[in-house]
Amino acid sequence: MIQEIWNKLSTIDVNKHTEKKGQFTYLPWNFCISTLMEHYPDVNYDFLHYTDNNGMVRDYIIAPDGSCSVECVVTINKITKKMWLAVTDFSNRPIKNPSCVDIANTKMRCLTKCISTGFGLGFYIYKGEGVPSEEFYTEEETAEFAKLIEHECFKGKKKVVKDELRKSTSKSHYQKVLNMMKQRIEEFENEQAESINQDLDNQMKGKI
Repeated sequence: MIQEIWNKLSTIDVNKHTEKKGQFTYLPWNFCISTLMEHYPDVNYDFLHYTDNNGMVRDYIIAPDGSCSVECVVTINKITKKMWLAVTDFSNRPIKNPSCVDIANTKMRCLTKCISTGFGLGFYIYKGEGVPSEEFYTEEETAEFAKLIEHECFKGKKKVVKDELRKSTSKSHYQKVLNMMKQRIEEFENEQAESINQDLDNQMKGKI
């Protein structure tokens, strides 16, 4: 299930909606949420709360130096991901004794990061890439690979095939490997059939 969600969200081009915070590119939370709702309207998210030594409940964690961080969880189709983020300024330096506005803004950026790194929307931004990667392989293709690799022609060669598959997670590479496997299976079965026919010919010649 998570692979299907990632495949769908990670291929969405978000370049027209990104903004800058100092030298860093980020995805606005309102666009992130609206896009997510288009595909998964049953999404749920929440921010974690903590009780300090004085019994006060806070939606952020205070470090010994006075800096703070927040944490959130996002759930899509019963799959939950968690993310944390420090409260920082426009130079990405931690803010000591941040205001409620600083914390509120960080919470929404943390939510966006959780959706991105946990479920794929705009993930290529965090990887430093300019465009989204091509579509990932599907669960159906994964099942097909699991079935093909059990063919007798790959006996003793499974590791080699799996190493080739791991070179890329893209859909095109996965399909290329599947096609190579199918071709090898066809060649193997043709060789087996030819060998059987040759044995039959030899047996017939011996009887004539």
